[in-house]
Amino acid sequence: MGSLCALTHARKGARIALFEARPNGARTVGGEWLHPPAARLLQQVGIHFETPTEAAVTNGFIYFPEDGSEPIELPYPAGSQGLACEHGLLVRRLRETAANHPNVDLIPERVRSVEDGRVGFERDGGTESIAADLIVGTDGPRSVVRRSLGLPTKRTSCSRMVGFELNGSSQETNLLQEGYGRVVLGGPGPMFIYRLNSDSVRIHVDIPLRFPPEQTVDLLLNNCAPLLPQEWQHEFTRLVQERRFHTTGNGLNPRFSYGSSRRILLGDAAGHYHPSTAVGMTLGFGDAWALSQYEDPSRFAARRFKEIRAPEILALAFYEIMVDNRVESAAIRHSVYRIWRANGWQAKRSVKLLSCEDTSEFGLGIVGGLVTLRATTKTTLRSSGLRGLRQSGSARYRLILRVGWFVRGVRQLRKVRERRQASAQKFLAVMTRAMPATMQSRDRLDEPLEGREHAGKNEQPEPAEK
Repeated sequence: MGSLCALTHARKGARIALFEARPNGARTVGGEWLHPPAARLLQQVGIHFETPTEAAVTNGFIYFPEDGSEPIELPYPAGSQGLACEHGLLVRRLRETAANHPNVDLIPERVRSVEDGRVGFERDGGTESIAADLIVGTDGPRSVVRRSLGLPTKRTSCSRMVGFELNGSSQETNLLQEGYGRVVLGGPGPMFIYRLNSDSVRIHVDIPLRFPPEQTVDLLLNNCAPLLPQEWQHEFTRLVQERRFHTTGNGLNPRFSYGSSRRILLGDAAGHYHPSTAVGMTLGFGDAWALSQYEDPSRFAARRFKEIRAPEILALAFYEIMVDNRVESAAIRHSVYRIWRANGWQAKRSVKLLSCEDTSEFGLGIVGGLVTLRATTKTTLRSSGLRGLRQSGSARYRLILRVGWFVRGVRQLRKVRERRQASAQKFLAVMTRAMPATMQSRDRLDEPLEGREHAGKNEQPEPAEK
């Protein structure tokens, strides 16, 4: 992301110093599925991948409901295509392209201090610093630029993500409809399956926090493996038993600030959400592009907050309704399924929202209102007898109550951004009422259960600093 930001500014004539704490990159779980807006930005800055040997073209999603009903195909809008690419290759290609630009100086060192107009770093055992008119932090959740602004870096825990890579060339092609990512429900959390290239298939398994880390292996073997196509189950089981997987924690740190006019935060450094809608890289790339369009960085934040409001609201709500088994969440989830199946127009609007092609609050409001209305109506129609009426009434009350708390939380987030609220704690307290399954704990994520590739290590890799 830092490399993309460097490229977008360098192409406009700016002189860029690009700091990379880890020039060879760091292994990570995620950051590989790019929605169409992100794929288009890569093309605009001259970055291309050979398909299918290096990357895979993506056309949308196929959802497999937990009740075993027919899968739901959700293609991207006509003419739009995304990209799936191994994260390390994506980072290397971005970095190489940026480093080859005559206006970019790649400095493979770790930034140690940041203040307005100056960046301090270590080199050859000594301390150096350089002057900068604008400092942009794209260095992830524990951003040194974010810390220099006095902003919190502690995240609200959401879940753990377990990542696998299967040998795609040995799998039957028809098991994974080419260009589509599978979202499989029915396990402890959603599974996301997609092709990386002609030789590899990626599987991400989400484990909600209600399951302790020591149960991870049993959950993978007993609850997740049976949901996979039979032809994949043997290899998946072998990888689990041999601990050949990577884990990381999913956290929530909403975007309260993009920094100051001299120190700007982008991507995860500004804030992040659960990756259920896979918008992290797309929003981060969009941040970098949007910043390059303003000669006055102070105008960037106000405009960008408006552009990311709908995607962030969707990301906040989507994971909750997919993993929460309370009756009101189940009602909303099945309402979503019904709308996707029965209403082509609303299904297309949903995909535009999920992929950041549509970032309007109006569009999200229409879909959200229709989903809530249908969930409430169906709960009423299914009830029978006095006991059924009481149960449906209780479910409707809880559904409306939680929707109300969610709307209140969104309004509180806006107040924080407009500096009418001194602390973000009230927002987190309100959202805990709206999303109890997602926000069970506000403590730092438990250390992940590591696979063999990380044997003996108890720390998550630090993001590169830029």
